[in-house]
Amino acid sequence: MIEQDVLQHLLDIENEASTLVLEAQKEADRRIAEQEKVSREEYDKNYKSKSLEYEKSYVDAVAHVKKKYRDLLQTYQKELEDQPVQYQAFNELIQQLLFGGRLE
Repeated sequence: MIEQDVLQHLLDIENEASTLVLEAQKEADRRIAEQEKVSREEYDKNYKSKSLEYEKSYVDAVAHVKKKYRDLLQTYQKELEDQPVQYQAFNELIQQLLFGGRLE
C-alpha cells in the first residue's frame, strides 16, 4: 500500500510539474506576443518617420533640381535673345549651301 501511495504521490508531482510547465509556456507565449506587438508598433512608427523624412528630402531635391533647370533655361533664353540676328550672314550661308556659291 505504501508503494501505491508513493507512486500516487509521484504521479501527483508529475501532474503538478506538467501544469507548471504548461502555465509557464502560456506566460512565455503571452510575453512574446506582447513584445512582438510593442516591437511592431515601434517599427511602424520608426518606418513611418523615416519614410516621411526621405520623402521630404526627395521632394526638396526634386524642387532644387527643377529650380536649377529653370534658372539655366532662363539664362540660356536670355543669352539667345541678346544675340543679334544676322540676316545677311544667314542668307549668304543658305545661298552658299543651296546654290554652291554667291549669287549677286
